[in-house]
Amino acid sequence: MDNYLLFIGGSDIDYFYEVETFLKKGDACIAKPLEKRVGGCVLNAACVSGSLGSNVKYIDYLKENDEDSKLIVDCANKYHLDTSFVKYDKKATNGQCLIMKKGDEKCIYVLEPKRPFYKEDREFKSLILNASYIYSLMHTIKISFKNVELLKEAKRRGTKIIFDGSSQYKEAYEIEMLLELADGLFLNKDAYKRLEEKCDFDIVDYLLGKGCEFICVTDGSKGVKCFSKEGTYKEKVYKIDVVDSTGAGDSFAGTFLHFRNEGEPFAQCLKYACASGSYACTKSGGQAGAIKKDKLISFMKMMNK
Repeated sequence: MDNYLLFIGGSDIDYFYEVETFLKKGDACIAKPLEKRVGGCVLNAACVSGSLGSNVKYIDYLKENDEDSKLIVDCANKYHLDTSFVKYDKKATNGQCLIMKKGDEKCIYVLEPKRPFYKEDREFKSLILNASYIYSLMHTIKISFKNVELLKEAKRRGTKIIFDGSSQYKEAYEIEMLLELADGLFLNKDAYKRLEEKCDFDIVDYLLGKGCEFICVTDGSKGVKCFSKEGTYKEKVYKIDVVDSTGAGDSFAGTFLHFRNEGEPFAQCLKYACASGSYACTKSGGQAGAIKKDKLISFMKMMNK
């Protein structure tokens, strides 16, 4: 096993719009175009880990000979990600996000990408089996792998599989995959409630009992809880003027994974991750939290004065 983080895309192109209000059933309003950026929660987190100095390998399936595909790969390379394993296909479609903003609040619509399954050749198997951590979305795994046997093998060999848990949990496979594969989980308070409602048992006790390393539950400005076998840790976020919260949770995840892979204890990982999420809110864009470690530490010192 090598000491690298493997991020399995989703990437997407974020289209930002300004709206007068968030719609209710039957309503209509004008959406004013603001900007177009490279995004996607997994890619955002990967860029953050790469900026902090992690050895990051990024895989994705993108549309062949497409301008947006080039934008996505250029963005990843900017933050020192190894993109040599990215695949292309004429029939693939790239993901898109429509981000509707009203003040510092937003509503996001994700347009699902289409892609072939990854071909599990020798190179691909080696990539999966030798990662220290794998980070992805449950839905991305579903549309990228014919089955999860290779991931199960990686888990048996010591690779830690981490999920972004922000799912609607409408299909049984999501719960099954999470319970079977997750060694770590990042999810917000609402997603945590949805997951609890779908299970007739305490999800934290169940996952930790199966050997899961951590479950981080974020609650916006109220802070974060991290459940682990070592104990439950709480951390506040910094009080800041929010410019754009897009990517704040991704910055949290990418930072947490970087320091956890470096061997830092959960409490310290949580401090760094909360600081990174706060910093990301002071800038615009999904990769706003992608800064070097010394800049992150300087930001923490300034905010702790």
